[in-house]
Amino acid sequence: MEGYLDELQRRREMLKKCISRAEKAMPRDISGRLVISIKGNKPYYYHVSKETGKTGVYISKKNIREAQDLATKNYLQRVLNRMRTEMGILDRYLDLLNKKNAEDVYSKFSTSRKELVKPLLVSDELCAQLWEREPFQQSTFMPEMKIYPTKKGDMVRSKSEVLFADLYTDLGIPYRYEEVITLPDGMIMTPDFTLWDKKRRRVLFHEHFGKMDDSVYRKKNLKKIDDYRRNGIYTGKNLIMTFEGDGAILNMREMRVMMENLMK
Repeated sequence: MEGYLDELQRRREMLKKCISRAEKAMPRDISGRLVISIKGNKPYYYHVSKETGKTGVYISKKNIREAQDLATKNYLQRVLNRMRTEMGILDRYLDLLNKKNAEDVYSKFSTSRKELVKPLLVSDELCAQLWEREPFQQSTFMPEMKIYPTKKGDMVRSKSEVLFADLYTDLGIPYRYEEVITLPDGMIMTPDFTLWDKKRRRVLFHEHFGKMDDSVYRKKNLKKIDDYRRNGIYTGKNLIMTFEGDGAILNMREMRVMMENLMK
């Protein structure tokens, strides 16, 4: 719901700016309207006003700016009417949703009542909490290698993964460490992190490739990236990739900025 409200608010702000621009751009020193007559695929422009009557006055090529001003005025008048109408609707709708929305019904139930009901609509925050509570299968591969604790209490395999996990905790991004997932083609994969995007209510995956200077490791993981791609998981959509190795240094400051922007 919060993400939906944000989108509506962004739309409202865009309309507000466009209304201001349209009002400033409106030609003030011209009245009447433009009539266009097509003869032999060629347009002829006429300025129609109270003074000129229904037939109007022909606008020659050297006075084409007059036709442009009339066309611009007509366009701006129409688009202003539409934008003002839409903005009025948005204002009333946002006011209604801020006071009372369907998600509030479940949120205001007592804990004991919530346990008896499966909600149809929940807030973005509650949706994230429900996702975090869902049981999931975690990789059991070489558990003895998980020796680094995170703020959340997970045990991970590397110091870099500690930094990622703690970053997600600090930013309030729900995550699962080494969740076992089944891709559409049946392949079993274990991303380093499965993330929940609260505002868009979607899953993202984060793979960290920490030994890219190792040729065997690199070849294996390039295939992994290709397997993801074939199954609809790729960068720019739902896959985050980070790298370490010779010449590739992990920059957590930039990582934080990227995640903050990604989750806006």
